Amino acid sequence: MHNRIVRLDGGEEGYAMAAQPLVYVHGAGPQQPAAAFKHEADMILFGRDMPTTRVAHYAGVRWPPTGGGPAAAPNRVGRTRRVAAIRGSMEPQVSPAAAAAAIVDATLTAPRPRGTGAAAAPPPPSPADVAAAKRLVSQLYRRADHVSSHSAMVRPPGAALGPTFPDPIFRFIVGKFATDVIDYLYGPWTEAMRAPVRQALLKSPHPKVIVAHSLGTIVLYDVLSEPAFAGFAIDLLVTVGCPLGIGNVQKRLRDGVGRPNPVPKPLHAWSNFADRFDPVALEATLRDEFDPPRDFAVDASVNNAARNNHDLPGYLQVGLVQSAIVAAAG
Repeated sequence: MHNRIVRLDGGEEGYAMAAQPLVYVHGAGPQQPAAAFKHEADMILFGRDMPTTRVAHYAGVRWPPTGGGPAAAPNRVGRTRRVAAIRGSMEPQVSPAAAAAAIVDATLTAPRPRGTGAAAAPPPPSPADVAAAKRLVSQLYRRADHVSSHSAMVRPPGAALGPTFPDPIFRFIVGKFATDVIDYLYGPWTEAMRAPVRQALLKSPHPKVIVAHSLGTIVLYDVLSEPAFAGFAIDLLVTVGCPLGIGNVQKRLRDGVGRPNPVPKPLHAWSNFADRFDPVALEATLRDEFDPPRDFAVDASVNNAARNNHDLPGYLQVGLVQSAIVAAAG
């Protein structure tokens, strides 16, 4: 859609593209309320609050706001247990395997509350699923340690000589991501996490542009692959800090249908951006991961200048990412 512009100086008329509906899909872990999230993203990208943007906000499923009365008490216990595992696994002396065991034990094998979004009395995960979850999380922690060791070697100009220590923020980020991703891929929360994303996409007007981050790219991929969305037309999907290329993730997409995983039918274009020190984007390229059609996603390596290279605001401030979104959304 274009808006007609009439020049007051008598010159030729021109046309400006009307702003297109855009949906943000956040990543793992606790999140700001939807209104605050939208405001921050809008201000970074457009410099103003946009009437055409909205948020697919699913964080409340696993990270409900504090309070909530007696009904929320079981989930508060689960939250406390997961936070303790995340913090305990930040210590550098904890091996990736031990960190993975702690995260999985606190998430998948711990007692599950009822009535908080999961199906009633869900069956426990199989031993094979628990083992696969531990492999995935261990892989993530090894990646975090690799990134951290490289970041510790970069000394700011003028810094005093002396020992350097790995930055624990990378293990913290991986821990938050890991608890949510294994709950989604192997736990009973899959549908509860998809539902808010599905609702945001189905709301009118349907989005023409989607910006997805971290775990949000996994949830979004599964939702867009549902038959109900086959007739949608998404001009551009932008993924940042995306874990979709990880082998253990690929095996679980679309409820474990398995490879090859096709590009969702609604997508007309897909731009994927990754920082090489992002501990979650283990596989930085997606063009060779989804087929058919082959080589659909366009991958670009960018520099996320945030201290945490997985940070969404950091990605949105990258010129290449920002220009792609603004050009498509208007």
